[in-house]
Amino acid sequence: MTTTKTIEQIVATEIALVDNEQARHALSRSYGNAAHSLRTIECFFDDFATRSWSEEALCVFFHNWRSPGIGSASFCALTFRLMMHAESAEKPEVRSLLYRCASRLAEVSHEDVGIGGINHQILYDDFATRLTGRDAWKLDRYHHDGTKAFLTGSRQYRQHGDDLGYAIVRSLPEELYNYGEFTFVAPRFVRWRKEHLGRPPEGVKDDLKFIHDHLGTTESGHFAALVRGLEDYAAAMGVLPDWTQLYESSYTLITDMAHHYGAIAQRMREEEERAGALAA
Repeated sequence: MTTTKTIEQIVATEIALVDNEQARHALSRSYGNAAHSLRTIECFFDDFATRSWSEEALCVFFHNWRSPGIGSASFCALTFRLMMHAESAEKPEVRSLLYRCASRLAEVSHEDVGIGGINHQILYDDFATRLTGRDAWKLDRYHHDGTKAFLTGSRQYRQHGDDLGYAIVRSLPEELYNYGEFTFVAPRFVRWRKEHLGRPPEGVKDDLKFIHDHLGTTESGHFAALVRGLEDYAAAMGVLPDWTQLYESSYTLITDMAHHYGAIAQRMREEEERAGALAA
């Protein structure tokens, strides 16, 4: 049975574990104020799971849904930049905090780059190819421009932005959102695979390994590591995090993702109409 918990309800359990009251308030408020956008995202996946899509529509979805290799590379870049910052620090206590901050951020990319398992870009490629039947989804013609602007900006800022503290603040909501989205979509993909692809239950773990590897403590652990990393960075710099920035980053991420799924849904419907016209 598909979970009835909303994304907001799912992430609430992780937000509650954050020690800092201002951080909890900023994150909770961002999800509460973005309720309409969250519903758009949830409706997208609810609709996805109740249809048998054409191959072209599926290629649009899988080409644009996830890109773990690009995301993990940007987190590695930020980790390296923090290590360089630590190396140049004059005070031993500051150096220690910055190195620990870098170590916290490295936890985000451990699984993504394949430490202790399979590289997540390889997992995603296998996942998408299994469910579409071939690897045509990789073709550039399925790319949809103008979506995921916030995520793209965050990746660029992790690599090149001037303020490393802001890079962490901007990144933190991404891992919380990932936890909520993966947890929300997992049972829907199980149902879709069974009811619309007609596949037997014994192969579900192989087909959906990419999703299942992001459940439980994986993404929530990334979120917790970023929270601790932010605390280390703030202590090293002798400043308090800007919780307004945290709220704005979380809220903007959610609203941007809703825009992304709205655009992808429209593109998928267009592919469905095109496929129907060709079949007529």
